[in-house]
Amino acid sequence: MALVSTSVEASVGTITLDHPAKHNALSAALIADLLEALNGLVGAGVRVIVLRASRGAKVWSAGHDVRELPTNGRDPLTYDDPLRRVVRAVKETPAPVLAMIEGTVWGGACELVMNCDLVVAADGATFALTPAKLGVPYDMAGVLNLMRSVSLPVIKEMLFTAEPMPAERALRLGLVNQVVPVDQLEAATRDLAQKITRNSPLVIALLKEELHVLSGASYLSPEGFERIQALRRRILDSADYQEGIRSFFERRAPHFEGR
Repeated sequence: MALVSTSVEASVGTITLDHPAKHNALSAALIADLLEALNGLVGAGVRVIVLRASRGAKVWSAGHDVRELPTNGRDPLTYDDPLRRVVRAVKETPAPVLAMIEGTVWGGACELVMNCDLVVAADGATFALTPAKLGVPYDMAGVLNLMRSVSLPVIKEMLFTAEPMPAERALRLGLVNQVVPVDQLEAATRDLAQKITRNSPLVIALLKEELHVLSGASYLSPEGFERIQALRRRILDSADYQEGIRSFFERRAPHFEGR
């Protein structure tokens, strides 16, 4: 069973996350379907892609599927992890990708949304970055992607508190482009997409790639990289990492001891 569905209308392709039983968790299977849908729409020549959940969804996506996180000390977010692959695909897709957000967005799904080109949210939507709440050592590529989306103090607050941010505040801070009443969400997203389709797709593809390349023009020393990786390995081998995953399945608050 496909976990996403696609449609095309007036040069705008739509991908709908469609696994409500798991709150559209970003499992390997869902992401595989999402990557296939992206490739199919690009091949069909669409000029804009809208990424959304089903109408009326309370959860846009629950983020990384915790059931797929390793419990043996293996890194949960390697270069070839499905989340890393889909974020790269969204950034490298030549057509602009618009995230249409209804409901709550959690964890890695926030990174996916924040790496879409434009974000239109319903007024009840929220965004929460939750690796610290789960005890998961987020990787450097993911943190850098988040830093490119909004100011450093805001990202620090979201990462350190893991609290949901309402759409209205996200708009004021530049995390989203528009916030509209939920009954106007589809119309507002469609209007924005149609404005883009009236412009040169070749120029837009160039501009998107230029912005992608320029935003990635940052330097990291080998020593700094190794220091971060050592810290991440310490977390993967820790009791806190096991406690975070265990508490999720036991449906209770985790008790972290810093060891």
